[in-house]
Amino acid sequence: MKGAQNQPNDLDRIQKLILYSLCRATGGGKKAHVPKPYFMGRPELQGHRADKAFRELVALNYIIRHQTAGGETFELDARGLEMCRKLREQMKAL
Repeated sequence: MKGAQNQPNDLDRIQKLILYSLCRATGGGKKAHVPKPYFMGRPELQGHRADKAFRELVALNYIIRHQTAGGETFELDARGLEMCRKLREQMKAL
């Protein structure tokens, strides 16, 4: 991934998979907060590339990070929610 990514279509496969996984974990809701292990448990979402893709999604405001007393939780931002809906439509079309 070169340079800053501005468009949803610029997201790579791992980033889309992370967003879709978080979307499923939150039930497609914008205000649901879930811990990272809850939606990053799939084998495809393990390792350095997935961690880097996740950090990029947070930096690009697709995912919001919340500090809590017990650790961190995450939720979809407006951009992430919009992309989540597009991904769900694509999955239904398959």
